[in-house]
Amino acid sequence: MPPIPVPPPETWLTNFHALITLGNVILLLCLLAIYIKNYEQIKSKFALGLIAFVILLLVQAVTSNPFIHLVWGFQRLNALGLLKIVSEWFEFAALAILLYISLKPE
Repeated sequence: MPPIPVPPPETWLTNFHALITLGNVILLLCLLAIYIKNYEQIKSKFALGLIAFVILLLVQAVTSNPFIHLVWGFQRLNALGLLKIVSEWFEFAALAILLYISLKPE
């Protein structure tokens, strides 16, 4: 009987990174819906700028997901370990705060 392959120890980091980037995508989609609704109501350049900002962040979040890298055929870079997801964690926290502020009634 062949031995059962053991996943590399950094697999949990990849899964955690993918989970955080998925959370970022969800938050960004919520923000995009809010900003599109605001733009339809007030037609301001600021709201249009926020829409462009969110779309760019959405592209960044999708392209930084490690599972997307695998689908596109790129190899994972595991040399950085936990440090490779620190920026994603801070982005998630910042987007959560922005979403809270955007949903808060005035």
